[in-house]
Amino acid sequence: MSGSVFTLLHLAATAAEQGREHELRTLLAQVRSGIDPDADSRDMLAAYYLAGLSSRVEGRRSANPYLRRYEQPQIDLFRTLTEHLPFVRVGMLANEHLLDALRRHTAATVLSIGIGQGHQESALLTRAAARGLPLRHLVVIGVDPAADSLAAAELNLKRAGAGHGIDVTFHAVPAATEEMGQDAWALIGRSPRPLLATASFALHHMVDPRPGLDAREVFLRRLRALEPAALTLCEPDSDHHRVSLPERFANSWRMFSALFDAIDATPLTRAEHDAMKGFFGREIIDITGAVDERSRYERHEPTATWLRRLRRCGFRTTVPEITPEVERTVTAPPDFTISVRPDHVRLGYRRTHLVSMMAAVPGC
Repeated sequence: MSGSVFTLLHLAATAAEQGREHELRTLLAQVRSGIDPDADSRDMLAAYYLAGLSSRVEGRRSANPYLRRYEQPQIDLFRTLTEHLPFVRVGMLANEHLLDALRRHTAATVLSIGIGQGHQESALLTRAAARGLPLRHLVVIGVDPAADSLAAAELNLKRAGAGHGIDVTFHAVPAATEEMGQDAWALIGRSPRPLLATASFALHHMVDPRPGLDAREVFLRRLRALEPAALTLCEPDSDHHRVSLPERFANSWRMFSALFDAIDATPLTRAEHDAMKGFFGREIIDITGAVDERSRYERHEPTATWLRRLRRCGFRTTVPEITPEVERTVTAPPDFTISVRPDHVRLGYRRTHLVSMMAAVPGC
């Protein structure tokens, strides 16, 4: 991708931020004339940014990509990504931390934020059985705004539990995380202990109810008050939350450039590459195209911001032991990488850090 296209798009983001519509249209026309994504797959990245910024002048409304009716639903594309991009399997690292808290318990509760179709939690049951843990009853509280995903999660979890002799009780909470009501919190409070909480690629979707109030901090403080035995967060490492549109564009370009390169490196067809890029393309359009800030869904934050927030909310970060088997699952030679830091685990592609797994327990 040429630097001139990046420059034009950055100028377009600046013009959009400042309300200079004529300049924005002119810059977007220049980008449009200089790319051909059908002929050159490397132009697909710019095409998605073009679509996002164009929506600002065309009046298209943004919406939660997981709730929109696509021909290929976003949750299905995510499942495809887990099959081909090792760092998307970061939930397997999270499970290692959760398993440590299950060692001596016959019953436990898992609170899963953004549970999707429950594949990470089903894998947790499989790993618990493989390790010979005494777990016989697991309560799973799945929070997700998509009713179809919750129904699939219940089916997958009960099937996995039955296969390993573990009774699964599933409670669906059909809501965005920041909209969890008192009934949901009361359910968490009275469920069997230990309480394990996990959120993989989920908390960055939270929208602050008003300026100056951090919805993510409110959630983590309320969770901390319930004394969870273990918490895991898996989040992209980029800043698209409260920064300006030009900065969001530049930050996201770095991340999505590496993601598209990683997709192109997989031994798949152009059609399969395009489908996987479509998942991230919808995120790009959301990040750059939402005019109403409260309707923007993809609000990633840097790992350092998440770590500071965890500590403010009374958690102590830790790093689980990573077995060779799990390391092989989340990396593949030569370009997918893993780096263990004192307070988190980094996964990436080549030299770009893309995703972090953060594990925590209640602090003093």
